[in-house]
Amino acid sequence: MARPIKETPILFGEDARRLERTMKHVIAETPEKKAEMRANYEFFMSMFNRRKKRMDGIKS
Repeated sequence: MARPIKETPILFGEDARRLERTMKHVIAETPEKKAEMRANYEFFMSMFNRRKKRMDGIKS
């Protein structure tokens, strides 16, 4: 049986100010950085897909 979800703690003081400041000042990623992250994602997904295909071949 699953454990109950605990309550999220409430932030006070400097932690709350830091979180609010971070949420207000979001830095957008550059197109180059997005392309790099997409290439990394595609690379890792290709590794998982190769492993899945290999494992499917073993099951048959």
